[in-house]
Amino acid sequence: MVADWIYAEPIGLYVIVDVDVDGKTVETLEMTRKKPAFKAAGTPVAKALEAYFRTGSDEVLRGFDFDRTGLTPFRIKIMEALRRVPAGETVTYGELAAAAGSPGAARAVGNVMARNPVPIIVPCHRVVATNGLGGFTGGLDVKRKLLRLEGAEY
Repeated sequence: MVADWIYAEPIGLYVIVDVDVDGKTVETLEMTRKKPAFKAAGTPVAKALEAYFRTGSDEVLRGFDFDRTGLTPFRIKIMEALRRVPAGETVTYGELAAAAGSPGAARAVGNVMARNPVPIIVPCHRVVATNGLGGFTGGLDVKRKLLRLEGAEY
């Protein structure tokens, strides 16, 4: 595993990413206000994240995958379905459940989003409630900033 980080100015946070030795499988992604103590390595995923935060386009992130180790088949289906939602668009918890083949599982989708180890790579900020923003582990302010960066209306 290789750890790297960037400063994401649009959200005012450091983004720390752990990537597998293959350089393409993201194991964890964390957003924090505290600057990491280790030197940034300039990995391809960090460069792709910098481009994402510059442009709001997630095309640069499409070449990276998420680590499926320990994930249930249901979680994998939900996370894969969410990766198909383009930047600038949102989906409700219920719509995402249906898109993943589990209509009526909106609550379970919420649980999957709350435990997403790789936000942005699996863009849980794009999942909203039918009556508003819903939740986000990084906080609603960060969720709004990410949606605005991508051109979504929130």
